[in-house]
Amino acid sequence: MWLCLSAREKLAYVLITLLYVAIGSVMVRSISALVIERYMVEATSALNSELTLVRSRLEAAIFRDSYLADSLATVVTIDPVFAVSNWETIAATLLDRSTYVRNVGLAPNNIITHVYPVAGNEAAIGFDFRTRPEQLATVLKAKALQTMYIAGPVNLVQGGTAIIARYPIFSDSPFNQQYWGGISVVLRYDKLLQDSGVGDFSFGDIALRKRHSDDEPWNVFYGDADVFEHANAHQPVQLPSGQWEIAAHFDISNSPSVRNRALLVHLIGGITLLLMYLVVYLLYRNYQYAHRESMQDELTLLPNRRFMLRKLEQLFAHQEKPRRFAILNIDLDDFKRVNDQLGHEAGDALLKHIADHLAESVRSRDIVCRFGGDEFLVLLSDVDDAKQVEKIQRKLQKIIRSHPLRWQQHIIVPSISIGQALVDQHTINDLLAQADREMYSHKHQQQKGTLIMDASFTTEPSATD
Repeated sequence: MWLCLSAREKLAYVLITLLYVAIGSVMVRSISALVIERYMVEATSALNSELTLVRSRLEAAIFRDSYLADSLATVVTIDPVFAVSNWETIAATLLDRSTYVRNVGLAPNNIITHVYPVAGNEAAIGFDFRTRPEQLATVLKAKALQTMYIAGPVNLVQGGTAIIARYPIFSDSPFNQQYWGGISVVLRYDKLLQDSGVGDFSFGDIALRKRHSDDEPWNVFYGDADVFEHANAHQPVQLPSGQWEIAAHFDISNSPSVRNRALLVHLIGGITLLLMYLVVYLLYRNYQYAHRESMQDELTLLPNRRFMLRKLEQLFAHQEKPRRFAILNIDLDDFKRVNDQLGHEAGDALLKHIADHLAESVRSRDIVCRFGGDEFLVLLSDVDDAKQVEKIQRKLQKIIRSHPLRWQQHIIVPSISIGQALVDQHTINDLLAQADREMYSHKHQQQKGTLIMDASFTTEPSATD
């Protein structure tokens, strides 16, 4: 099909294909951007939901175990002597009911005198908070607030890191003017983060930060500070005291999921565009085939009457250039006798035989068509001399006469009559009518018609016979 196209048609075909590829590429990229944008919204929503779940677990764990220790502070506040005397029993009851409490300490006048359990925490006994300013600040903060204060994470004197709930004890409750000391409830920091989901957060990077009041700077104590700068999700952590925030960051745009989705969209889009292109191409090819069939004679495969008339219309329409062409009207002599004596199959074979030799004998720029029945039409381009046309006419007659057709046991020596017309007519009908009159005039002058001979002859007649 490509080889049959003209240079202009090939250029138009290439330009249309490039335009289709460009528009298709833009559409695929637009669809991919929409899909990725929607996925990023969904991923951000999922990240926010997961962060909310982690924050809720963290809040619940801290509230649950720190407020369990509130009963211990109440006992000490009511009767410090009783609390000291029954320290192990009271503290053991607290630890049995808690999940994350590692140990508790009693610190009259800010000096730890009792710890439970003692094993592993011996270094804490006798610890004076006034020797560690950073821990003393949290004790004094709880005293100033006159309620529980969450401190940490802090490094323990007995080793390790923990979150500590500080409880101030006043001997004149509820006036709270006479400070007695405090209770420290130590929560397992690592286990708290792991169970709440902070430690194994799989949706991206996570970070925690804290500050005591609005006029203090934030202190990031878990994760990277950059997480807060580029956070996809950011939430406050509600605690009994102080301010905590949790944030998560996930570079969704560069994640494997986004790249895979983009690749999938481009792959599906490319396949869809290719299939659409193939469908359009096949439809166009079928159209071209149907169009070509409508312009082609089924028997001889030459252009047909419709094609020739359209070609003549185009030539007559181009008035800006001088028209220089002629037509030859060719009729096969005695064709009916061939059909009557040898059958229509022989007639069809003779028509194809004549068509082949005519097509081979004209110039490449000339056009041969089957105009109907046993009539052929030849369009001679770039001629305006009657003598030149007559020369071509004699050549065609000689070639046809000198190439007989062997059909079964017979030899058919064809003869043709030719009428010519130069393009000095005003209309196509005038041109065709002139060629037709010339052809019939030539037919009446013919001395020899088509011969049908037995193939048993040893020699075949020549063009001069």
